[in-house]
Amino acid sequence: MIVIPAIDIRGGRCVRLIQGDYNREHVYESDPAVVARRLVESGAHRIHLVDLDAARGTADVDSAAAARGVLEAAREGGVEIEVGGGVRTLAAAERWLAAGATFVVLGSVAVREPDAAEAICAALPGRCLASLDVRGDVAQAEGWTEGAGSAAAHLERWATWPLGGLVRTDVALDGMLSGPDLAGLEETVRVFPGPVIASGGISTIDDIARCAEAGAAGAIVGRAMYEGSFDLRAAVLRFPHAAGGAGTP
Repeated sequence: MIVIPAIDIRGGRCVRLIQGDYNREHVYESDPAVVARRLVESGAHRIHLVDLDAARGTADVDSAAAARGVLEAAREGGVEIEVGGGVRTLAAAERWLAAGATFVVLGSVAVREPDAAEAICAALPGRCLASLDVRGDVAQAEGWTEGAGSAAAHLERWATWPLGGLVRTDVALDGMLSGPDLAGLEETVRVFPGPVIASGGISTIDDIARCAEAGAAGAIVGRAMYEGSFDLRAAVLRFPHAAGGAGTP
């Protein structure tokens, strides 16, 4: 089990959205690289980085620069990093990996252009994570702003791809601190043959334990950590991450 702190960037700043709503944003830090260094010092083994501007298809120069700063801080600290938001082409994926990312996360392209996404995965076997963002049974795209078909159908398709794993986020729970969707997580673990990382609603170390019991290989935590109710250092000590575990290539 790997505990993965999240850094979401919008307008060059470290933010969190409530239920994926761009109109419900809370800014936590003006320099995301400062956050990354803090997470490294707290013992994080991997960081989940998302450029929210790029995810919605509106690239922002400040956000792109901030993302590079986070990547540099993680690399200097010897920490893995998975990068998502606007990764829609092989060239974009290769740029992030060349810059030091461990994984790239394929979101909108995986649900909207599956042939293109599968080709990216085939070119970079084990280095791509599919992002299953769901509202109910419907997959989401374009920064969680648009529906993109049956989540179950996407899972069935992705099961045959050479993915390094899958990130499952229940958008309705994201930022709500109300606990994860364990039933949905268990079903995803049952259907998808690779490592599954849980995201959305995780607010306590016990939530992490419940995700592990449901079969997750990792869990992403965001708002609870930023607001001080989740002790990342304690979580990492309780769930030590062995080298080569939970989707590491």
